[in-house]
Amino acid sequence: MMMELTIADFGNARGAREIAQRIDELVEVRRATFGTKLPPIRTLARLLDVSPTTIAAAYLELERRGVAKGQGRGGTVLVRRNPPLGAARVFHMFPEQSSPATHDLSTGFPDPLLLPDLEAALASAALGRGAHNYLNRHVTEELAPVLAKLLEVEPENITVVNGSLDALDRLLGQVCVPGDRVIVEEPGFPPIFDLLDVHRLVPVPVRSDAEGIDPDSLAEALEHRAQVMIFQPRAQNPTGVSTTARRLGELSSLLAQARPVTVIEDDHSGLVSTAPRVTMRGLVPGPVATIYGFSKSHGPDLRISAIAAGEDLLAKVVERRRLGPSWTSGLIQRLLAHLLTEEVPTAQVERAKAVYAERLGLLAGQLRAIGADVASHDGLNCWIPVTSELGVITDLARISVVAAPGSAFYLDGRSEPHIRVTTAAIDGLAPGLIEVIGRWL
Repeated sequence: MMMELTIADFGNARGAREIAQRIDELVEVRRATFGTKLPPIRTLARLLDVSPTTIAAAYLELERRGVAKGQGRGGTVLVRRNPPLGAARVFHMFPEQSSPATHDLSTGFPDPLLLPDLEAALASAALGRGAHNYLNRHVTEELAPVLAKLLEVEPENITVVNGSLDALDRLLGQVCVPGDRVIVEEPGFPPIFDLLDVHRLVPVPVRSDAEGIDPDSLAEALEHRAQVMIFQPRAQNPTGVSTTARRLGELSSLLAQARPVTVIEDDHSGLVSTAPRVTMRGLVPGPVATIYGFSKSHGPDLRISAIAAGEDLLAKVVERRRLGPSWTSGLIQRLLAHLLTEEVPTAQVERAKAVYAERLGLLAGQLRAIGADVASHDGLNCWIPVTSELGVITDLARISVVAAPGSAFYLDGRSEPHIRVTTAAIDGLAPGLIEVIGRWL
């Protein structure tokens, strides 16, 4: 699609900055969509009776503002603008609760009663070898070898940040520029889509099945010359699907035959995922960065996730953080090291993993028994196809149950109707839950 411009749109604007300003204003007024092409430089130069150099300078100014991006022979196209904060998808994931008595199965959060006890770990962390400072390593000496062993990399290839979304935000900031195309799973985690908006990136959605990303869908997406691919190898949110070893091989083979793409693996469920850990590291020609989360296993309040990546990419992330938080609290890092190495908290996490698997298996099994096509088999959530999101959510509210609407997990909100139920929060099925969902299958 080409953006239509007339000489009347520009008034007396003839300088490069004035032309750029008018185009910027027109993009806002017309709500022009990302991917829309601007007229070729010579075409617009003839229209305004200015030199092609002036239009080229105007387009460069639009690139500087993050409004457009030159794509060589593909011309100059508009890129995403930051939406108003209140319009972000993350604010629409959770329906409003009807009362304090509501059984909330919409959040995706772990069960607080299954998180490890922090009392002994806090005492141990407080006895660490002194406070962190600006000159210390970004990963403490207690935590670095533990994470390196867990992720099967050298300690030099590990850093820690303040949660998995923080990790993704920082990685995108180092490997992308506005207008880049990013392959994402759809349905996917709404905050991931919001981060693409914030970085003014163009999503290229891929569909999935019970084994992970569909190879044909990935092959089609790679034709769009994407620079980055984000995928959740285990307990994909919202579907609860973990990528099989066979499917990982198929996807890696496709990526190996394409132009190099940076792969970001978001292993957000970490130690409470029941599927074997898989990675594309060493299987694809482009860089691979693995995000490993501890919020589901050890508690969201820890605000800590690990990143495993090549030294060059990792150095960029670490240096950029020095202009912000600088490091993740050494106290929190020592706390996590204790939780990952001591017998009692390790056993508590193993128990949580078993309980989550039992709860998901119970709900998914009962739904399959009444004809639901449920592929979820890992993590904290169950992805359920229904005939009407509004209908089932309304009926669930009548029995004081809240579920997340499936439309929130799609880029444009249009999808086959689903609901996401957080099985981690189900300690015994709520009365009537299966019956209500069954009416909307």
